[in-house]
Order: sequence, then structure tokens, then C-alpha cells
Amino acid sequence: MHKFPKKERLSGKKAIGQLFKKGNNSFIFPFKVLIYYTDDSIESNLRLLITVPKRNFKKSVDRNRIKRLVREAWRLNKSEVQQKICDAAITVDVALVYASKTILTYKEIAPKIILILQRLIKEYEVRNATSG
Repeated sequence: MHKFPKKERLSGKKAIGQLFKKGNNSFIFPFKVLIYYTDDSIESNLRLLITVPKRNFKKSVDRNRIKRLVREAWRLNKSEVQQKICDAAITVDVALVYASKTILTYKEIAPKIILILQRLIKEYEVRNATSG
């Protein structure tokens, strides 16, 4: 399903703080990517947080446009990762911090989101191989 319901959005000060404090960092232009795995969850989920710094984009219209493009690319391409995570019964929190100073088009953003999702799958498989 190509949906992006509220339960797939990362919210709450505690969860976001934990992600930024303990999450693994990587950089895939134009995103700084933070990933945090939680095993002790009742409900498995892939949760996303998108941030666009006010420092780089003063106008909220620009920030909202970028978030909309990223959200759409994520929504259309997340299904494979989400299936693996549901099977494993873990929660994965992902933060995407937009780092570019210019607004990229959907055609430029979508391949980067796909690359991030592929990296998520690889990290999950490595993590699963070492723990299981």
C-alpha cells in the first residue's frame, strides 16, 4: 500500500531525542540520514521524520514544498523495507535532514530516497545476520 498514516510519522520529544542521540549517522546528498533500531517494541514500524532547516530556507512555502516532495518519494518507495521490518517485529526510526541550499526537483529527490531505502535494507540484513 502506498499510504503514509500518522503511525508512520515519528513524533514525540522522547523518540526524536533518542534518535538524534543514539542514531547512526550517514550522508547521502542532499540528506543527513539518522537511523535508530528498537527491538523491544510491541508494534513493528518504520517511522519517518523530515526536517528542513529554517537557516537554509527562510520561507515556509519552500520548506513545506521540500517536505512534500520527500514525503511523496518515501511513500511510493518504502514498501519493500516496510515488509522486511514487519516480518522482523522491530521499529526503525529514520530522520532525514535536508542539507542542500537549493530546492531539488522530485526527479532528483526520488533516486536519493530509493538509495536511502536500499541502504536501510542492507543495514537491516547485516544487523539481522549478526544478531540472528
